[in-house]
Amino acid sequence: MVRKLSIALIIAYPLAAYISLWQKQPLIIIGYLISIFFLLAVEKFQNKNWFAGLMLVIVIAVISYLTQPAYRQILLFLPPILMLLSLFILFAQSLLAGQTPLITRYASILGDNLNEHHLRYNRNLTVIWSAFFLLMTIASILLAVFASIEVWSFFTYVLSYLLLGSFFIIEFMFRKHYFAGEIEGGFFQFIRKIIKIRPHDLTK
Repeated sequence: MVRKLSIALIIAYPLAAYISLWQKQPLIIIGYLISIFFLLAVEKFQNKNWFAGLMLVIVIAVISYLTQPAYRQILLFLPPILMLLSLFILFAQSLLAGQTPLITRYASILGDNLNEHHLRYNRNLTVIWSAFFLLMTIASILLAVFASIEVWSFFTYVLSYLLLGSFFIIEFMFRKHYFAGEIEGGFFQFIRKIIKIRPHDLTK
C-alpha cells in the first residue's frame, strides 16, 4: 500500500509542481516532496533497509531546512534537474568498459534476441538516450538561469514529458520496422512489460 501510494505521488509530481508554480506557492511542492520521501522512507524501514531509510530521513531534514524563504526557489528548480541528470548518469555509466548497456539489460529481462546485431542496436540506443537526457539537463539548467520561471516550468513539466513520450513512441515504431517480425505486441503492451521490471532486476 505504501509503495503504491508513493509511486502515485511520484507520477503526479509534475502536475503538483506546475500547480505550485502557477499559484506561486512553493510550500505546496515542498510539502509534496516531503510526503514522497516520507513514504519512501517508511517503505525502506518496513523492508529493514535501515541505511536507505536513514538517508531519506536526512533528505527530509534538508528539504525542511530549505523551506526558509531564501532557499525556496532552489526546491522548485532542483528536483527535475537532478532527475534528468540522474537518468543521464544511469544510461551513460552503463556504457563504460566492463558494463552492460542499460537497454541490453532491459532486453535481456524481456527475453529479446541478443545476437550481435541486436547488441549493437541496444548499445547505440543507450548512447542516444544518454545524449537525450544530457541535452534535456543542459536545457533545463540554462532555462532556469536565463529564462522566466514560466518558460522553465513549461519546458520542464510539459514539453520535456511530451518529448520523452514522443521519443519513446518513435523509437518503438522504428525498432518494430527495423526488426520486422521480431517484435510482438503493440506499444502499450511493451510499456506494461517495462513497468513490471523492478530497478533491482537490472543489477542482477
